[in-house]
Amino acid sequence: MGFAELRHQARRPVPGSWASQARLAFPVAARPLRELIPASGLWPEFLDPAVPDLDEGLELVSATPRSRLRFELAISWRSPGRPPTWLKALADGDREELATVVRALRAFYRACVAPVWPEIEASFRSEVADRAMVLALGGLGELFGSLHPDLALRDGALERSERALARAGRPAQIQLEGQGLQLVPSVLWTGPPLFSTGLPAPLVNTMMYPAQRDVRAGNGTRSANLDVVLGRTRASALRALHHSGSTTELAVRLGISVSSASEHATALRDAKLIRTERHGRAVKHSLTVLGHALLSDVR
Repeated sequence: MGFAELRHQARRPVPGSWASQARLAFPVAARPLRELIPASGLWPEFLDPAVPDLDEGLELVSATPRSRLRFELAISWRSPGRPPTWLKALADGDREELATVVRALRAFYRACVAPVWPEIEASFRSEVADRAMVLALGGLGELFGSLHPDLALRDGALERSERALARAGRPAQIQLEGQGLQLVPSVLWTGPPLFSTGLPAPLVNTMMYPAQRDVRAGNGTRSANLDVVLGRTRASALRALHHSGSTTELAVRLGISVSSASEHATALRDAKLIRTERHGRAVKHSLTVLGHALLSDVR
């Protein structure tokens, strides 16, 4: 995805952007990617497996079957004339040429992505925390409406605008087959949202969208925003339940009555930010995955 963005910005470089810096640091070993990934339109999806680990992703690239190589390379090659000899061999499933692609991807990562990885990771966490808040307060419709102007949730279906489809060159619909949809914010991609199906297993259906670059606020600003949205006491209750506790323990931590603590816990539970479980006569409140995500950058 990083190199696809580099090609995406080839005709409109933004001074000081990641793409302009990566262009200067571009390594010789990554040059095969220039012929493999076009400057516009579709690129081979097998290059972008939706997994969190680089080595795991490169192993999946190495294991790409010949049928998929041939299909995706035929779609992505649109340049006039015949493709280079090595690219034709790759389409035929040549393992040495596939190893060349893997080396090029690794070289590109080390030279252009690894140096800015801390900022990428911080922006990713900030994006997830922000979207978790939107989901908790506004539901799925509000969430998808906030991801990108080309997206909208209507009658339970996720739609992309005709403009997005024309720019992305991707299918209008994908079949989820009951698997659900994984949302992946990309700090490096600035184009329209992209969908990929969960094939081959164990991949999942994924929608990748451009993350907001300006979400870099420090802890103090984020805490203030959380206080404004949830209310100071309710936000404090969410923070206090970073370590699970009973309603009485929550009341003690916040310095409020048990009845008030119960009221705040009910509101947080209704927002899917905490869960409540009974253990004998006692109940314990703890953060949900959504609650943890919301607090990931605000403590």
